[in-house]
Amino acid sequence: MVTRKDFLQMFSWLGMAAVVPANGQSSGNTRMKPRIGQGNLFADDGRPLLIVVEGTDAGRMLEKGLEALGGLNDLVHSRGTVFIKPNYGSHRAFPTGSDPHFLMSIARAIRRYGCGDVTVCDSSDAYVLNRYNDHEYVFKVNNVFEIGREVNVEVICTHPKDEKEYDPVHSDHWKMNPEIKINRRLLNAPVIINQPMLKRHGEAFMTCALKNFFGAVHQPQRVNAHQQLRENGDAGEDFFLKTVAEFADALRPELSIVDARKIMTVRGPSLKEGSVVKDLNRLIISGDIVATDSYCADLLDEHDDTFSSGMVAETLSYAQDLGLGTMDLRNVKIIEVTT
Repeated sequence: MVTRKDFLQMFSWLGMAAVVPANGQSSGNTRMKPRIGQGNLFADDGRPLLIVVEGTDAGRMLEKGLEALGGLNDLVHSRGTVFIKPNYGSHRAFPTGSDPHFLMSIARAIRRYGCGDVTVCDSSDAYVLNRYNDHEYVFKVNNVFEIGREVNVEVICTHPKDEKEYDPVHSDHWKMNPEIKINRRLLNAPVIINQPMLKRHGEAFMTCALKNFFGAVHQPQRVNAHQQLRENGDAGEDFFLKTVAEFADALRPELSIVDARKIMTVRGPSLKEGSVVKDLNRLIISGDIVATDSYCADLLDEHDDTFSSGMVAETLSYAQDLGLGTMDLRNVKIIEVTT
């Protein structure tokens, strides 16, 4: 007779057996497959939906945008904790990073659609850590912890260099990174809602939905991508631009909500001399992360004379090859909403 204890022990061993050995070795180090997620639940007759909302009231814009998307019932109802991945790479406030009040608007919307547990989770970069000796500094200076407590939302700032916070994952489809060490909370999240900003970026040319997942990766790998770019010419640029797609492929968020009420043009991603902030008063919402960045690249192209959408074509094309979505907006149903 198999006791409950025996069953649980057997189940545990089966779970361990499902983990892929690193480099085929039996050293005890293991790496897993990337997060699969639920895929894109937001489509019309096989075409991914992309909602563009224009207005001045962020809460109202979000409400109308999610209604146009068809709501979040299928995504969040009875799924467990929903994780929101913001953009907090710099200590400077919105629009360099996410508006914490807007994050809580997303959390409230998630609850209206039937999910009670919401967590905001991100990690800032080593520059902030080294300068302020506090890996939570970005969250503190933007009052994210305090604002989260006010609406009972858990806020987690992962240490960028603590290897215990990251799990190695591997995909046979990746050309640049044999493995990627991913924030384990996000890796195990039932639902991920990606909340990027639209900004110019010195290395990636543009940072938006795909690039936002640099903040989910162990810091040494982020540093390596930048070193490759600086030191290896065209090969280094190819490595960096494809790595942007691979980091996003490791987590595959279910939804992206781009806060483009203000965008950063000319220089970025942090506010610096030469950066020009422009008011666009828009949100872009889609379950297709490639279509999201393709649309936002055209938007940035329209409002920034120093940028062209062709600069990110390599990243978008590779992300499309990885199965993350479509870069051809002719295959996307775009719905425009004005509030």
